[in-house]
Amino acid sequence: MALPRIAVIVPLLLAGLFVPAAGADPKTPPSGTLGMGHEVFSHDEVTVDCGSALTMQNDSRWVHIVGPGRDGHLAADPTSPVRDRQLLATDDVFTTGVWNSPGVHYLTCAVHPEMTVKVTVRGCSGTTCC
Repeated sequence: MALPRIAVIVPLLLAGLFVPAAGADPKTPPSGTLGMGHEVFSHDEVTVDCGSALTMQNDSRWVHIVGPGRDGHLAADPTSPVRDRQLLATDDVFTTGVWNSPGVHYLTCAVHPEMTVKVTVRGCSGTTCC
């Protein structure tokens, strides 16, 4: 009796998420880019000016699924320019949209729950962009 395709496909997909890719070393992110190692962002907190974007680069061999939220739980944040989750493989670069809501926001990785970064958006008066 042949194995159903799902019995082969699901384990392969899961292995792709949890087994690091082989090959050349990942590229080092340029200055001003938020790096993503295995289970950590390169910084716990970042500050961006209102009206600016944030660039992230996966500089690990692990897949990350990044979106608004905390502690691995993706949650809608209507004030965040990151509306959907972003799948980032090794060396992938993602630039958010423009941050237009001053205050504190969080981005997290759905694959690595301990991977959360606090994004502080600076505005002129604290509640509006300049």
